Amino acid sequence: MNVALDYQKNCVVALEIDLPSDRVSTEWNTISKEFQKQARLPGYRPGKAPASLIATRYAKDIEEEVKTKLVGEAIREAAKTHNLKIHAVEEVEKVEIATDKTMKILAKVIQAPEFELPEYKNLTIEVAKKTVTDEDVEGLLEYLRDPHSKFEPVTDRPLAMGDYAVVTYEGAVDGEPISKIAPKAPAQIQGRRNAWVLMDEGTLIPGFAKGIEGMEIAQERTLTLDVPENFPLEDIRNRKVTYAVTLHAINTRTPAPLDDELAAKIEPGQTLEGLRKKIRERQEESAQYQFEMAKKNAVVEKLLSLFTCELPERLVASETSYILKDIVGESQARGISDEEIKAHTEEIVQNASQTASNRVRSNFLLTRIADAEKIEETDAEVYQAILQMAERQQMPVKKLAGELARSGGVNRLRDQIRITKALDLIASGATVTEPAAPQAA
Repeated sequence: MNVALDYQKNCVVALEIDLPSDRVSTEWNTISKEFQKQARLPGYRPGKAPASLIATRYAKDIEEEVKTKLVGEAIREAAKTHNLKIHAVEEVEKVEIATDKTMKILAKVIQAPEFELPEYKNLTIEVAKKTVTDEDVEGLLEYLRDPHSKFEPVTDRPLAMGDYAVVTYEGAVDGEPISKIAPKAPAQIQGRRNAWVLMDEGTLIPGFAKGIEGMEIAQERTLTLDVPENFPLEDIRNRKVTYAVTLHAINTRTPAPLDDELAAKIEPGQTLEGLRKKIRERQEESAQYQFEMAKKNAVVEKLLSLFTCELPERLVASETSYILKDIVGESQARGISDEEIKAHTEEIVQNASQTASNRVRSNFLLTRIADAEKIEETDAEVYQAILQMAERQQMPVKKLAGELARSGGVNRLRDQIRITKALDLIASGATVTEPAAPQAA
């Protein structure tokens, strides 16, 4: 086998591989015999069709299987012979089998970038750790208490701040309904019927609650509000919105007594003090988890500051695409409009690209560290990762495992486990200091 290498930018290596006819012929004959064993042709018993007929009938299929098998083998042999650390095959440009059964392969592979391994042991990093306070515990307890509150109707006074108003309202801009001006606006901005609205300055558009304060039950009122320039809904920023409002009822909220009875409703069998203890334990577990995640992020940031290397453009572009999908999906889930997302496209793409570059670079580094530390994944770890993936995707484990095997996903999963273990090793040996308190101006 003859191999010519052309080292190109962005970690790409072009390969020109020539396979001799004896190797191609041997593989061709082997695969032809497999076809002959499996062939079911009229007039012949299974597996008894003449080889010449098989060669004619299945010529294209045999050729494709020969190409597929020999291309993979040839690239792996070229990598081993020339010490290429191949990360991925970028493309196979050409595969030809000549009449004399010689074979030419033109392919491009992405190899891991070359760089000097930085000192990664005994790093010093700054990470703040959240201390769970009594205020944190009481704050969550109040949150859990809220659904058990009682609402009492009020009929002897006007609507006041802090009340819960039951209103029907509809918004308009320049005489046109908001539903027409901004069809993607949330329903609570457009208008609703018999809606419960908390009388608070943060409700709906600034000024809405103050605008209906003092209304009597069954009263109607029209109010005009100036929408601020930083309002999340772009279509109505810096515009005047008019709301026609009818008040149907006034309610006040009475919190449930903070006692053992409430604790048992929130978590059966618990007393109030027991619930407080449980809440603190869970918050401390959450704080510890957040600390460990922040610690790993700080380790990655520190490592990235210690080295640089060339990166494969296609790999970074692919990672950027994944990150952009996540950003858009999360933004839409938070209720951010498509218009708002489009308005910040350049910034979003720039941030995604930088994050992708850092992620690709850190993965290459952590893979090198895993090699240096002789870190290996176990079959049990791979199986556990597949189980977790299957649970998240609500897919049968056997089906997912098959799909991963066919797509090369199992190998990627193995690589990710090694990367994670390398990061855990470095983080466990890092010295953590508290960030310096900000100085008063």
